[in-house]
Amino acid sequence: MAVGVLYRVRQFTLALGAHVSRERTDDLAPYLDRPQLDLFNRMSSIDQHHCKAVFHALQVAGHRDPSLLSAALLHDVGKTLGPVRIWHRVLAVLAKTLVPRLWESMDANPGTRLYPLYVHRQHAAMGSDLAAQAGCGKDAVWLIAHHENPEPESQVGDRMRGLLVALQDADRVN
Repeated sequence: MAVGVLYRVRQFTLALGAHVSRERTDDLAPYLDRPQLDLFNRMSSIDQHHCKAVFHALQVAGHRDPSLLSAALLHDVGKTLGPVRIWHRVLAVLAKTLVPRLWESMDANPGTRLYPLYVHRQHAAMGSDLAAQAGCGKDAVWLIAHHENPEPESQVGDRMRGLLVALQDADRVN
């Protein structure tokens, strides 16, 4: 648990200084078409910075699969539906760790005070729906939908399992 807390403190500190300028998204064109880039641009600068860090970590590790790289760039897009702010993220980590029953019962009604926490908890499924609507391929949509799952379904093939593990590993350290 101490490692998880230290990781979250580091992540929070990095997030405070995160910013992605709109001009610096040109390198994303091979992986995101216009509707998908619009989704990326809807994310907070914190999430943009994080998603680009995950994307670059995968590239540095030698990953070239377009579905994986697109998923890396959009894996947190569901958080735009909250919207999930920095204080929601802190509260989410605390609730998930200290009061898991409360975490699992967050309010699903838009407009309520706890709705952004519900969105935080459900952002993978919500984000995969947004990605599908924006025309992402089925593999990228699946990766986005499952990036928070510790164990994918047993019928998942080796290729998709490997891509998911790569996405999760890069997400965990960025």
